[in-house]
Amino acid sequence: MSLLAKLVEKLTFSLMVIGVIAVVAMMLHITLDVVLRTTFNISVPATERIVTRYYMVALALLPLGWVEWSKNMIAVEAFTQLYGKIGFLILSVLTSLLSTVIYYLLGVATWVQAVEQYNLGSYIMSLNLVIPIWPAYFFVPAALFVAMVACVARIPLMLKNRY
Repeated sequence: MSLLAKLVEKLTFSLMVIGVIAVVAMMLHITLDVVLRTTFNISVPATERIVTRYYMVALALLPLGWVEWSKNMIAVEAFTQLYGKIGFLILSVLTSLLSTVIYYLLGVATWVQAVEQYNLGSYIMSLNLVIPIWPAYFFVPAALFVAMVACVARIPLMLKNRY
């Protein structure tokens, strides 16, 4: 496997692991909130806001590059057998190129929004607790750009018949 492929695999896997950590952290956070609320009538401040602004975004988007790289995206292969091996290769390369362009455009748009939120110092208030939310805005472009890199990196591997 080439150096680029190894780097992409490690990068996509790392973001997937962060997504898994977000799932575990969310479960622990919600469980703690429920236990404290039912036993001591104490609520963990801003649970709903942290879950929706951080955990859900991380678990939904950060593994995107890993899903692309490991070929776990939804695929419809109704007619691909009719194209033959060369036709399927051409279709796969075109799909990767189109995905790259889409991820790039979405990544740039979300990056602009993330920088805007950073410059504003975006936050939410919950029970007199200030929770900065601007860092979560960077999850989206990070996930999209890593997915874009995964799409670009797999094209040479497809052409060499190693993917």
